[in-house]
Amino acid sequence: MGIESKIICSLAFGLSAISCAAAAPQTGTWLIANGQNAYGGDIINIDAQNNKLFVIFAVGAVPNNTYFLYGRGTIDDSNVVLDLTSSKDSSVKRVTGSFNTSTTGVLNFPGVGQRSVYRVKLEDESNPVNMMGVWNFSHIPGESDTGVAQYREFNSVIPGTVEGSGIALDRTQKFGCEYKLRGEFQGHVVCIDMANPSVSAGYILKRSANELAGYYIQNDSYRGRGYGQRLVASDGETILILKQGGEAQNLMRSAMENFSYNYGSMVKNLILKEAK
Repeated sequence: MGIESKIICSLAFGLSAISCAAAAPQTGTWLIANGQNAYGGDIINIDAQNNKLFVIFAVGAVPNNTYFLYGRGTIDDSNVVLDLTSSKDSSVKRVTGSFNTSTTGVLNFPGVGQRSVYRVKLEDESNPVNMMGVWNFSHIPGESDTGVAQYREFNSVIPGTVEGSGIALDRTQKFGCEYKLRGEFQGHVVCIDMANPSVSAGYILKRSANELAGYYIQNDSYRGRGYGQRLVASDGETILILKQGGEAQNLMRSAMENFSYNYGSMVKNLILKEAK
């Protein structure tokens, strides 16, 4: 059985009730969606560490009345609570929200209302070419606390199934991943491992930039959580993916530098106070 047929047969795993998403939210630059803003700003920088967040948000009228909202918060499952301090008058706004994936969510701003937010993406995740490079795949069986990790270097693409966008193959030609455009697993990445012909094994994952998370399946049954993480870029050599920022990112960098210069000590005191 070829890898394309193997992926089609993966639909027989009986996982229609499974909903899988990567942990949220990711560290990076976020935008408020639909051309909307909150307090005049629409670019949000989020730093996520464990179950804590630190947010810096440039707001106000450009260029003379710009100020910052900044502060820490916590993540509970997919829900967040943030207390953001104004660099203009030291007032505090409590912002709440939730994230349905690690790159999309909703934030509720006092006096403004609900706003959809999303992390800036630089690639089309449905294109199999964007799986090229080295990834680490791991799974933790449900009956064990010991995980299994696999090193995979994708270096070729073959035509996809009727439901997919094309299959990225690793060097062994026995492990392949496809983004599903339609069907039962629409919006998910299905990865099949054909190393052992007698075992039907694979992953059903949700991709968020350089991360994948969902479930690992073996022999028609649920086996445990599954994960994927990019280790090396598509050139097979670059450990960290570095991209030249556009004008909007340059403006954000300038704003971040100005914020650090003008309000660094204030933020440091806040962090030290809340860390006690």
